[in-house]
Amino acid sequence: MRIWNLACGAGLLAAFAAAGCKSLDVSNPNEPNTAAIISDPGLLESVAAGTLRGWFNAYSTLDGTGVQNVQARGLSSSWNNGNMNFYSGIDIDPSDTTADPAAWARSTRSWQNDLSAAGRTSIEVGWFGMYSVISSANDALRAIRVNNSSIGTVSRTKRAETMAQFTRAAAEMVLALNYDQGYTLNEKLDLTKPEVLAGLTRVPRKQLRDTALKDLDAAIALASANSFTTDKGWANGQTYTNVDIGKIANTMAAMLLTFYPRDDAETSAAGVVDWAKVAGYASKGMSTGTPVTFAFVGDGCTAWCQNMMTWFTDYSSGRVSTRVAHFIDPVTQVDPYPLGVGNPQPNSPDARMGDGSFGDESLEDVFGNVPATSKAGTDFSWSSAGEVFRPDRGYFQQSNIGITRWDESGKEDPGGQYAGFGFSPVMTPMMNDLLWAEAKLRTNDAAGAATLIDKTRVGRGKLSSASLVVGTPGSPADGPCMSNGKLAKDGSACTLWSELLYEYEIELLQQGPAGYWNQRRLPLVKATAWERATGCRTDSDTTTAGKQCTPNPNTIFNGPRYIQGLLPGTPREMPVPAKELAIKAESFYTFGGKQPAKGAEAP
Repeated sequence: MRIWNLACGAGLLAAFAAAGCKSLDVSNPNEPNTAAIISDPGLLESVAAGTLRGWFNAYSTLDGTGVQNVQARGLSSSWNNGNMNFYSGIDIDPSDTTADPAAWARSTRSWQNDLSAAGRTSIEVGWFGMYSVISSANDALRAIRVNNSSIGTVSRTKRAETMAQFTRAAAEMVLALNYDQGYTLNEKLDLTKPEVLAGLTRVPRKQLRDTALKDLDAAIALASANSFTTDKGWANGQTYTNVDIGKIANTMAAMLLTFYPRDDAETSAAGVVDWAKVAGYASKGMSTGTPVTFAFVGDGCTAWCQNMMTWFTDYSSGRVSTRVAHFIDPVTQVDPYPLGVGNPQPNSPDARMGDGSFGDESLEDVFGNVPATSKAGTDFSWSSAGEVFRPDRGYFQQSNIGITRWDESGKEDPGGQYAGFGFSPVMTPMMNDLLWAEAKLRTNDAAGAATLIDKTRVGRGKLSSASLVVGTPGSPADGPCMSNGKLAKDGSACTLWSELLYEYEIELLQQGPAGYWNQRRLPLVKATAWERATGCRTDSDTTTAGKQCTPNPNTIFNGPRYIQGLLPGTPREMPVPAKELAIKAESFYTFGGKQPAKGAEAP
């Protein structure tokens, strides 16, 4: 189990570290000061470049993004690092294995938005991290646009301007998707003036979204109008051309619109999501032309850290929820986890799972793996040690399936993702294809949607083509398809919508908060009892060699349970952090649990 975590501000340039932990409503947090940035071209360029590192690190913290992913039950970890155990818990006694999963809830799991609560950090890290990025981006933009500073050449100056515009918009996107309200700040606001600082007021999330979209459009325009390539140091080894940045900004715009709704009612309401716009942005996004993945290179979490990647690539600290594992191999991976029995080695038709083999013999004593065979999956691996988390924190957290998709070493090498080194993606071309597919499906282009779904379903999964179900589009209420071609909810034939939802379940794993954003906007779907008789859970004699476990028709496993959407009581957005509210002596408030799941603002 890992015991380290990314400290507040550690992902920013040293000169800006303090800003990541301060409120906006105190004396100007910008260091170095604007005068120094204006007069020093090298410093100006460093400030613009540094916003990338600040954004990458703030986007994937364990306290924020890790919590959201376990809340969504895409990934699982009952260690309380980053408050994950508390927020992913369910309101049953941890030793209770008979409570009906169809009644699971989180009535005691609201965001802990109080200065005395340890769990408050989960809503602080994203707020202060993203506003620190915006502060730095505005410093660079103010120097260039207001004070006419130059970095030696027009090309370098425009590169810095484009990247600062882009990271500001990217930070605004995250704030609009996570919080019920916030500040909109730009380079024209001089926060060194007390009257400007005192006059700042927060705006509702819809205005945050609209501001973020406008700034993404501006970043796209700048990227289109200029030609450049970022230096390797800007993303610690990864470089991006202006074309790449334009594509990434287009995908972010599609994400912003698609993931904005806080629940199914908002998703379905007229005018909340403009699906034609989503399709337009995605058609120019990261999967088009030469695909681009938005990533950096980790350095062992010294300065560059994708907490989500490192924590969940490690078998001992994170697993794939059995909710998702069951979709990928419904025969072997029963849901919820069969305590004391475990789920056996998979044999999935999905090539991303395969037979779950991974690594080599040297790992067996540590991870309980089966050394890689010709049927090894590309993304997921099985461990005989299914109960790696503390048993007193709930059997529903356990899982035999790990995610090793981004482990380039193929063997949990301490010099790789296992320890925070190497290629660390936060947004992929696959995500863009699925956003585009959904937009097509919602605008009655089922054939176009199927073609895009197949890029992962057939291309990576080696499953049957989505074109076979174009005639039965279905709806989001179908819930995910499974790899055997049946709906997880009732065993009927899969629809096009269900195949899209299945791809989302797999392709959004470890991609920042995207898995959570996706689950909260979908209908809450329960499975019926159709699978229950196949659930092999207990037997009077499981120790005899060769004896098969006899299916128990009364088992709760694979029976009625939530298979899609956030569990009741799970908060659907974050409040303004108590640290921020306390500066102006404003009342603390929160969401989730017995409190409202989201703000009352109209979408």
